[in-house]
Amino acid sequence: MANFSDLGGSLVKRAFIPVVLILALAGAALAFVGRRSETPPGPARTVVLRMSDYTFNGTNPTLTFEPGERIRFVIRNDETSPIRHNFRVVGLDVPCERELQPGETREVTVTLPRSGEFAYTCCTHPGMGGKMVIEGP
Repeated sequence: MANFSDLGGSLVKRAFIPVVLILALAGAALAFVGRRSETPPGPARTVVLRMSDYTFNGTNPTLTFEPGERIRFVIRNDETSPIRHNFRVVGLDVPCERELQPGETREVTVTLPRSGEFAYTCCTHPGMGGKMVIEGP
């Protein structure tokens, strides 16, 4: 007489192995995709902002960028008197840090979002700042 419990166990084992292999391959694929998205998208573009006479670059210009672009801001206090400044970008997780003495520099690198407008400012001097516009495909 045939042992049906052995037959059922054999079928379960045969179905179990392909399912485990499929799940392992799917997990490996997801791990690879996740690792790829963490890689920075190439070198950052450098934007120099010089702070002097209560302005950035003399006119507080509107800065235009493309979505997803990496930007390396180099912020320099170019005052000739003992006026201190600092730098932040509202909404992009670039907070005010310590004030920069004349001649000091701060560097900040950010990866920009898909779109939007953001204010860059000097926290020490209200009204000193400009706008960043992110637009494109």
